[in-house]
Amino acid sequence: MHLPNAIRRLTDPVLERIPVPIAAGVNRGLWWNLASAGRGHASGRREAQRIRCIASLMKPGDVVWDVGAHKGYVTLCAARRVGPTGSVHAFEPSEHNRLLLARHVAWNGFANVVIHPFALSSYNGAATFGGTGSSVGRSLGGGTAQVEVRTVDSLIASGAAPMPTLVKADVEGAEADLLQGAGALLRGNARLMIAMHSRELFVQCEAILRAAGNSLVPSRAMSGWKNDYWFGDPDLYAAGPTRTDTLREADELRGVGF
Repeated sequence: MHLPNAIRRLTDPVLERIPVPIAAGVNRGLWWNLASAGRGHASGRREAQRIRCIASLMKPGDVVWDVGAHKGYVTLCAARRVGPTGSVHAFEPSEHNRLLLARHVAWNGFANVVIHPFALSSYNGAATFGGTGSSVGRSLGGGTAQVEVRTVDSLIASGAAPMPTLVKADVEGAEADLLQGAGALLRGNARLMIAMHSRELFVQCEAILRAAGNSLVPSRAMSGWKNDYWFGDPDLYAAGPTRTDTLREADELRGVGF
């Protein structure tokens, strides 16, 4: 049941402090907050196939970047999969989402997660952030909150975050800007799973990735749609030009329903 916003403003601060177990899926047995338990989070049905695909790309010791981490559902999956020899860097510019992200990480005892307050784009600086409706739809240039903006390349060059082996990115329409600031990453052997928010953005991202020598695998949802029809946020998988097992990974992805 969806409660009116006026009521949720009163109840959520209390319910967000109550942990509930996730019942199924890749995050089974981990703790999540009661206020955000709906829409499949606590049941484990939240984008279950998509998260299984992302999880299939992770192995112990990996360095995973969760860009647009929201409240940490993928971050928790990654922290469990990469284990104590790996690390997860979660990027979330929303202050409220970041609070819940940190709470979920702490509740589950993951010491291999680093949380960053940055939005990632094609420049270093500052921007407004926010928007109307759900926090899922907030983006750079909207709202009034001031956030720090960084490029992927500057974070790696400065040592603020290590070169990732896998990047999951869901940045609400800023995916092309993200890639424009990630030249060093795209020329290496990293893999990216990027949510696409329009056909126009897909065309832009495809051009950037192919120019850097990446191999691309569109999800079934993306490749099956007509040119004039776009629904949801389908994923695009990209593998850097120095990877040697791209075909095997693509086959494994298709095997889990990508």
